[in-house]
Amino acid sequence: MNLTHGQVCYLELPAADRDRAAAFYAAVFGWETGEHYPDFTSPELIGQWVESRPPARDAGPMIWLAVGDMDETLTLVNAHGGHVIVPPAPDGPDRVLATITDPEGNPMGLAAHAPPEKAFSFRRKAQR
Repeated sequence: MNLTHGQVCYLELPAADRDRAAAFYAAVFGWETGEHYPDFTSPELIGQWVESRPPARDAGPMIWLAVGDMDETLTLVNAHGGHVIVPPAPDGPDRVLATITDPEGNPMGLAAHAPPEKAFSFRRKAQR
């Protein structure tokens, strides 16, 4: 992995149950958990499940993950123990944002490009 100055390169996620956290991120985002538990690999980022740090739902930085299909991703989030805490909403004419918590209580932002038909309706609503 080539790193650029200032690029986020490592992530520690609080997890009271590493197996549950690993299963959630594998099912919803396709992350892989290596043999050297508790490490994980996601696109362009590596990290570790950390049992000694509690989640901070209302404080600290929040990571935003790109998703290909917001509706499909939110279905997977709910099916695998996560929760939608802010439903999908337009952010400008071409992007949709939502906020979830994983089964460990960590907040995550999700960002997706709006499908063309929704992008058009978002633009019309924004013009009103």
